[in-house]
Amino acid sequence: MAVPREWFRGFFDATYLASDGPAMQKRARAEIDFVTRVLALRHGARVLDVPCGFGRHSGELARRGYAVVGVDLSPTMLGAARRAHRQNARLRFVRGDMRRLAYRAEFDGLICLFTSFGYFSERENVATLRRFAGALKPGARLLIDHRNPHHDATLPVHSWRRAGRGHFVLTSMAYDRKAAVHESTWLFLRPGRSRLIRKAFRVRLWTLPQWRRRLRAAGLRLVRAYADYRGRPYHRPSGRLLILAERVMESRGRRGSAAAALSASSSVPVK
Repeated sequence: MAVPREWFRGFFDATYLASDGPAMQKRARAEIDFVTRVLALRHGARVLDVPCGFGRHSGELARRGYAVVGVDLSPTMLGAARRAHRQNARLRFVRGDMRRLAYRAEFDGLICLFTSFGYFSERENVATLRRFAGALKPGARLLIDHRNPHHDATLPVHSWRRAGRGHFVLTSMAYDRKAAVHESTWLFLRPGRSRLIRKAFRVRLWTLPQWRRRLRAAGLRLVRAYADYRGRPYHRPSGRLLILAERVMESRGRRGSAAAALSASSSVPVK
């Protein structure tokens, strides 16, 4: 099944929510325990959750007293977030494309969790990372939870898993080592139903040295890489690659060039 260029516009729908939502919700509190610790968030800090999905992390952060803005492109995900979590002075959900974030040094922390980065061309991914950096106050941190290319290279081509109540997902995966692109076709099955639902997924992956270089180019500094939400150090066989970085504290002489680079990233055409 060919993967459309903007596959993510239709992927995160009610089928995805029903199959993966329940399990992800159960992990939210433990994940936010880790997030608040490594981001070194003070009470009342402003946090950007992008993309926020159905609000499991945004809602938990707001419940703990943080001021949160959740941004997502999917109307289905945002609808579920707004039904599950009442918007108020501490919590707001906004529909938007992460490639076009317009926030400027407003947030004390940023999270991009559960393989929510790398959806675009290499150029757009790099420009999106600059948008993330631009949304942070100098010295503020971000956490990106992504796939580990070394691990993906070892995965079987075909697999299946139980997902949600009565859902099964059969996955056919292809990993292009040279391009560092992971592509999957997901086949959603429900016993007793004859209709099958197919979805295609594609994400670009970076190795840890590649992350370090791209972070530096975006005005960020790699702080640490983790293997999981328990805080274990990243190593090549890790199933995940969690990137903790912080926005560089700019000297007065560098501010002009950094602002110019951020401005240039806003003109990157969407392909």
